[in-house]
Amino acid sequence: MKNKISCTPSMMTFPITNKCGWRRHYGALARRLLRTGRPPGGGAILWVCMLALFAFTGGTAGAQDAPQGPPPAPVTTAMAEGGAFSKPVHVTGTVEALASTVLSSEVDGYLAELLVDEGDTVTAGQVLAQIRALPYRYALEQAQALARADQERLRELRQGTREEDIAMVKANLAKAEVVAEKANKHYARSQSLLEKKIISDEELDEAHERWEEAQAILQVEKATYDRALAGAREEEIGAAEARAAASEAQAAVAKDLLERATIRAPFDGVITAKHTEVGSWLSIGEGVFDLDTTSKVRVRVDIPETYYGRIVIGSDMSITFDSVPNQTFVGKVTKKIPRASGRSRAFPILVNLDNSEGHLASGMLARVMLETPNSGENSVIVPRDALVPRGPNHILVRVQDKDGQPIAEILPVKPGRYFGEAVEVFGDLRAGDRVVVRGNERLRPGQPLVLDRFLTN
Repeated sequence: MKNKISCTPSMMTFPITNKCGWRRHYGALARRLLRTGRPPGGGAILWVCMLALFAFTGGTAGAQDAPQGPPPAPVTTAMAEGGAFSKPVHVTGTVEALASTVLSSEVDGYLAELLVDEGDTVTAGQVLAQIRALPYRYALEQAQALARADQERLRELRQGTREEDIAMVKANLAKAEVVAEKANKHYARSQSLLEKKIISDEELDEAHERWEEAQAILQVEKATYDRALAGAREEEIGAAEARAAASEAQAAVAKDLLERATIRAPFDGVITAKHTEVGSWLSIGEGVFDLDTTSKVRVRVDIPETYYGRIVIGSDMSITFDSVPNQTFVGKVTKKIPRASGRSRAFPILVNLDNSEGHLASGMLARVMLETPNSGENSVIVPRDALVPRGPNHILVRVQDKDGQPIAEILPVKPGRYFGEAVEVFGDLRAGDRVVVRGNERLRPGQPLVLDRFLTN
């Protein structure tokens, strides 16, 4: 009869009551039995039972109790890059016409014709509307007639007295001399007769008066003759010139008013609004049409105060429009307005764009990306996924080599500017360092790494 092997608690003693100590003690004895094949100090049956009990409770207790680090973690990495980088600024703007005006009436009058309508394309100088011009035409003819009369008078004064007039004045002078001589003789004879008591005193006085009158007429005719020979004085010619110039100016004003009765396009563009109809009475300054240019437009963009000093006149801007998908327009910064708009502290800049194909219209929303020039400072950038937030701070994981095994090194960093999917960082990081971009959330310092992928920025 075969012997039965039994293992009961009464057959064993437990010198070590602590569970962990018990496992370490009997685990070591069991491993010795398996290695040598002989139980220490005899008691084969007891040792077989101990071996079975050790297998049942877990023979790896000693290995588990030995201190171990975290297991290797699979990660994806990328290279930190260095250099001077420019940051694209994304802002919105509004399309404006490069030239936009309200065409208004420049004279009072009845609106007789409207030759265009909203949406019509017009060219510079094209007639758009006509105000009744007859009153202005009559006023021009009157002003021109008065100007001609004053010009003729001026020409007459400049040419001097005509020979016919000089001859007539000379004849009048000769006649006055004859009359004066006759009056002089009559007065002398009257004096002689008065001495002889032939005539009275009254008759002598009468003869004296006729003599004085003849002398006065003679002086007048002499002066007239001298003036005829000398011609017009400089003062008279100057006054005539002034009157002629005033008449010419009045005629020019009348002509200008007549021309202003016709409303013309000042530049090429499109009629974007009509404010009146035929038959209306227009006053000076009353709007008739709105006219905008379309071949070229400009975009008004409000730039944040931070970037205003970095904007350079003449720099390029890439602009997209929701109304023109899959197309990017490139314009140039032409103006910087040095006054912030309201409380936003944003400064307007103007960007000119070609619109020869007519895709853009005033009021459209523009999405602008401006490349701001860098300041010449070298920066280190990493993918944004490399940053791991730790409360108010950030860290990243740099890959270090330890005896040929890549391990994790935790670096505190401070983020700077963002460049799309990349970010500028400040800290103990150098260009060329490899950083973890995936699988970096739970890594611990010194943890082994398995590099499964390498990404380029």
